[in-house]
Amino acid sequence: MYCSVLLPTYNEAENLPIMVAMLVKTFEGMGESFEVIVVDDNSTDGTLSVAKDLLRVYGESRIILAPREGKLGLGSAYVHGSHFTKGDFILILDADLSHNPKIIPEFVKMQRDRDVDIVSGTR
Repeated sequence: MYCSVLLPTYNEAENLPIMVAMLVKTFEGMGESFEVIVVDDNSTDGTLSVAKDLLRVYGESRIILAPREGKLGLGSAYVHGSHFTKGDFILILDADLSHNPKIIPEFVKMQRDRDVDIVSGTR
């Protein structure tokens, strides 16, 4: 299974590297292939620059940049990011660390075991 993670960002320069490292650790521990789509809404704190650094570290197959021209909202960030996904399973997480990737294996297991289209969780 190939997983796509949508990470909408706005001023998440500090949190983004932590979240991406947590995602890499989670997916590598699961033995799953994945990509992280960073949808940045023209952050003023250098988030896009940090995302570009992460692209260099983790590679183009793992980090996909999908920047936008301004702060256009969370819902439209999901739609925009979904155009870049290649995954069989799409996860949407907040880059502010309020969603812990450690739950991802349970989500993927539930999707596989029950063959459901949507698995949803809350904080």
